[in-house]
Amino acid sequence: MMSPRLMSVLGSTVAVERMFWKFRELIDGDSAIAPEIRETLHVMLDAKLLSAKDKIMSDARAAIDATPDLPQAVRDRAYRSLDFAMKMFMTNEPRRPQDPFNEVGIYSAHPKMP
Repeated sequence: MMSPRLMSVLGSTVAVERMFWKFRELIDGDSAIAPEIRETLHVMLDAKLLSAKDKIMSDARAAIDATPDLPQAVRDRAYRSLDFAMKMFMTNEPRRPQDPFNEVGIYSAHPKMP
């Protein structure tokens, strides 16, 4: 079972990833954008996405560190969970899942748009 804090971190990460994929869909769906500009925009989005994920993970680590009364075993477990989440979400090549919410067990109330 995942802690509520880890679920919040994963949910934030998935929400950010989904937002960036919506931008990608807009870029890919606009025929007025030249292919070389489209590729440049995707590279920029990749860099911004990794930066946003890194910020979320850094904030989560800071929250763990800012809790002085947290028992060491709980702190260690929280760090291990974040390390797992980092491996899952922090890749050099962006993942392109069909539904990123379902990958982490979060089911969206909103159906996917065609």
